Amino acid sequence: MSRYEIRYGAVGGQGIITAGALLVEIAVHRENRYALESPTYTASVRGGPTKVDVIVSDRRIIFPQACAIDFFLCTQQKPFDLYKERVKDDAIVVVDSHLVTDLGDTKNWKLYQIPIIYETKKQLGNIILTSVVTLSMTQALTGVIERTNMRSFVKDWAPADYVDLNLKALEVGRKLVS
Repeated sequence: MSRYEIRYGAVGGQGIITAGALLVEIAVHRENRYALESPTYTASVRGGPTKVDVIVSDRRIIFPQACAIDFFLCTQQKPFDLYKERVKDDAIVVVDSHLVTDLGDTKNWKLYQIPIIYETKKQLGNIILTSVVTLSMTQALTGVIERTNMRSFVKDWAPADYVDLNLKALEVGRKLVS
């Protein structure tokens, strides 16, 4: 894989900025690849439309903007409507089935409709773990980072009292897309 473009869309407070940052950190520090993130959010960070574009590449990234999104995960309708541009016709697209219901033309997307927020809360007790669930779903569907690198990074990154819960979040994300 030479260059892979990922976009996460949500409303502020759902953890996608963190998911993007984690993905970049793993790609750069555990896999010795090039990666960058470009977050965008409105003035009302909590509750406003938010997106983060992540580019992972085996080569130096010359043009740092996402132009042809390979993977799009979105957890709310408004950001979906705003940020679905530049998603490739054959992209992998994951939407929260409870919160993104008007999809319009899905082109040739490999579409996954999953109640991400609901399942995160139900299985883990707190939606704050949506960022880790999202990271795991991305890894499982794209292979853009190695599962073992993701796991070891999350073990080192999570606060000591929450390592097990974050590792459980990785498993929840994986199971939601399998």
